[in-house]
Amino acid sequence: MSGPEAPAQEPLRGPSVLLVDDELSTTEVLGLILAGEGYRVTVAADGRQALAQLDEAAPDVLVTDFMMPGMNGAELVKALRAGERFADIPVLLISGAPESALRAYEVRHDAFLRKPFSLDEFLQALQRIRAR
Repeated sequence: MSGPEAPAQEPLRGPSVLLVDDELSTTEVLGLILAGEGYRVTVAADGRQALAQLDEAAPDVLVTDFMMPGMNGAELVKALRAGERFADIPVLLISGAPESALRAYEVRHDAFLRKPFSLDEFLQALQRIRAR
């Protein structure tokens, strides 16, 4: 006679976030916080990796660093906006640089946080852009 079977795991149904940053410590901390808040998190180390993961991740929101090697966050957002499927995805840009550094890129984003920021600021910004 066997013991009771473990209940089947339900798939996560929370909103999906694509988190893009070349700093591993940032993606680890923010990823854990987001998962704890019920988000499904996909992590990418740069813009090119994020684009490669888009279809599978199917994010509801994008959180991306601005300054990254290869394809930076502004270039990633422009690439998303140029397509059809993710053209209107809410975008939270994060950076150690001031928001004025983005002006030359003329990139449409929904919120900006300058590093370092508090976790409360981060979660509130994410909630605001998702509510739009």
